[in-house]
Amino acid sequence: MGTLTQDLRYGLRQLRRSPGFVAVAVATLALGIGATTAVFSIVDAVLLHGSPYRNPGQLVEITTKSPQAERNLVSAGEFNDWQAHHQAFESLSAYKRWEFRVLTGSGEPDEVWTCQVSNNVFHLLGVNAILGRTFAENETQVVVLSHAYWRSHFAADPKIIGKTIALDAKPYTVIGIAPVDFEYPDVNTQAWIPLTFSAAERDDHEHRSLDVITRLKLGFTVQQAQAAMDLAARRLGVEYPKTNAGWLAIVKPFRPREIGNTLRLAVLSLLGAVVFVLLIVCANVTSMLLARGAARQGEVAVRAALGAGRLRLIRQLLVEALLLAGAGSAAGLLLAWWGLAAIAKLIPRYTLTEPAVHRIAINLPVLAFAVALALLTAIVVSLLPALRVSRPNLNEALQKRGRTSGTSAGGSRVQRALIASEVALALVLLVGAGLMIRSFSNLEAAPTGFKPDHLLTVRVPLVNYKYAPGQQSAAFYRNLLERIQLIPGVRAVGMANNLPLTGFSTTIDFPAPPNWSGGPGQSFYVEVRSISPGYFQAMGIPLKEGRDFTQTETDNKEGGPCVRIVNEAMARRYWPGEDPVGKQVPGACRNDAPALIVGLVGDSKWDSVESQVLPEMFIPYARAPFASFLVTFAIQTASNPTDVAAAVRRAIWEVDQDQPVIQVRTMQNVVRESLWRQHLSASMLGIFAAFAVLLAAVGIYGVFSYSVAQRTHEIGIRTALGASRGDILRMVVREGLLLTATGVGAGIVAALALTRLLASLLYGVRPRDPITFVALSLLLTAVAVLASYFPARRATKVDPIEALRYE
Repeated sequence: MGTLTQDLRYGLRQLRRSPGFVAVAVATLALGIGATTAVFSIVDAVLLHGSPYRNPGQLVEITTKSPQAERNLVSAGEFNDWQAHHQAFESLSAYKRWEFRVLTGSGEPDEVWTCQVSNNVFHLLGVNAILGRTFAENETQVVVLSHAYWRSHFAADPKIIGKTIALDAKPYTVIGIAPVDFEYPDVNTQAWIPLTFSAAERDDHEHRSLDVITRLKLGFTVQQAQAAMDLAARRLGVEYPKTNAGWLAIVKPFRPREIGNTLRLAVLSLLGAVVFVLLIVCANVTSMLLARGAARQGEVAVRAALGAGRLRLIRQLLVEALLLAGAGSAAGLLLAWWGLAAIAKLIPRYTLTEPAVHRIAINLPVLAFAVALALLTAIVVSLLPALRVSRPNLNEALQKRGRTSGTSAGGSRVQRALIASEVALALVLLVGAGLMIRSFSNLEAAPTGFKPDHLLTVRVPLVNYKYAPGQQSAAFYRNLLERIQLIPGVRAVGMANNLPLTGFSTTIDFPAPPNWSGGPGQSFYVEVRSISPGYFQAMGIPLKEGRDFTQTETDNKEGGPCVRIVNEAMARRYWPGEDPVGKQVPGACRNDAPALIVGLVGDSKWDSVESQVLPEMFIPYARAPFASFLVTFAIQTASNPTDVAAAVRRAIWEVDQDQPVIQVRTMQNVVRESLWRQHLSASMLGIFAAFAVLLAAVGIYGVFSYSVAQRTHEIGIRTALGASRGDILRMVVREGLLLTATGVGAGIVAALALTRLLASLLYGVRPRDPITFVALSLLLTAVAVLASYFPARRATKVDPIEALRYE
């Protein structure tokens, strides 16, 4: 430890003598370590974050299968019977999929996505509350809040524990806050309340609406549990032949929701890009340390002559590298913290379809990774310089001590190889970033089929405990639409049970026409939207033929004619070459009655900007008021749409002060937020590519600046023998151009091999686009030549008399 302390003190003194070198090295390491730490935090949250449950391998879920081999949920009667007779399980827990409830009495009315769960679910999963407690046996009017909702709506107030909140006008006592990574059963669950059954429900074996999860007892396998459930299913079939005869119980391992492929590929591409950045950083700092080591050969020779062994010399240089890496990692953590805050702004607030993205942060695993990365980086960047410098030729080094002479040929070749590698890696990043940015630009400019400008969207989920589905809810929304239409500046207003690009859609298995190419009796999927009159006008979707829905009794009265509107994709699929208006579609209405097509509208994209247009059918909302929790108003305005947002809120609250008014945003923001994955990939790859080019330029500048300083004697001789300033300038720049050309050639080969991995993330761009390759190669070459030009300018100013005087 005493020797190590000496090395630390000596290393600090050496670094204090070279503030410029330290500043550049620390800044370079901070860029690499900071970028890598930020991306690792994303990888940790999205791909590596383990299950928060205790012994997740023991968890299984139980579903049912009908005699027709259709998978289904579980009835309350089946669940209660299994609870009383289970043998292979510790205990059983059930839950109902999340449902919307209205929170009142705590600021503005808000929607809360709640999940009814058995009281034992937290104990079964092995999850404890971070604040308060979880459910006790037989508790009813209590609630556990998710960590995200506690922070967003209650500002992380610990005093909320024990207070009563109103959900659908019923009192619930807040008893606990769930951990930050608890996303059961779905990522968008915001609160959990106890699942209770009435006496009638306990005897109900027909209506299947429960998901069941349980934990295997020690020593039991899934196969043994399946055998036990087979016996239970046969017993229920005998006891309840009307509802359970022929039904099976299926046991399978519990699988939490998986990450989408698009997000997985985007994260992996970022990981690959940041590895390239880190390699460039290592090459850059290694080159700097090689140059610094060559300049310290005399000092090392003196230490060796005084008895310092090779291991001691290597350790000394390694300690200096660790000091640099430590400072770089500290600065890198600050950069990572700032970068993650910027990344968080790219993730839309209302994105509820991808787990993990909202828990990206610098936590203990990320800090441990940053420390390990700093140690590894210090070893990597210092190993080669330490090995070279620690084997000095004492006679030669002591003779040349204090003179300006060139470095060894081997050292020069290594430095140039490192710089060529930097250029190659920078080009790969540039090409990847260029392709992703072009793809993102194409997505932003892609036609959507509607006009997002001057369009305000407001989600108004129905207060279900006040308004019954059907005519009552339809009348409520019709009243709101009429009030909003009267607001100054509003041109048109309509509503739909879900809007384009919001991540929600409804499809039905629709009967194919008689002339369907797939043969008679076939079917295909059709997107279904429930809308109000005026929706197409507000969205800017053109009406091609026929008419829009109206507020008349004809379109909205129960028992009246069943009317529908279809898009052009539906018309092409169902009536190729014919006018669909006036045609009838069998089985499109209740009781399989035919529907009359009264209008044809243009195609619009619903799922995503890059997706294909699907056949679509529109239904009058008053006739099919489903998915009321997603009902969203589309309000077309004459000026800035956000100017009418406050008036829209007032108009809604004048009708019902308990009605939540949420997700008030422009349609342009909706489109932009639907592309957040592509935006994130393009932005971060662009930043990494800029870092790479900057680091490559710094490396080239540093190598040639050092080369010019070491070749002062040679340049002086050339000048004395008649070489002009132009000759000296061309000599140095030519070397830089040759070095760059070598790196660009290697980079093109690597980019051609690696751009295939980006093909699935690109839209409207060829992975091997020659224009992108040529343009970015020329850009990188220009930057590299410029970086070598300034040292070359300094070489032209060498005074031959001063350069030769020392010799």
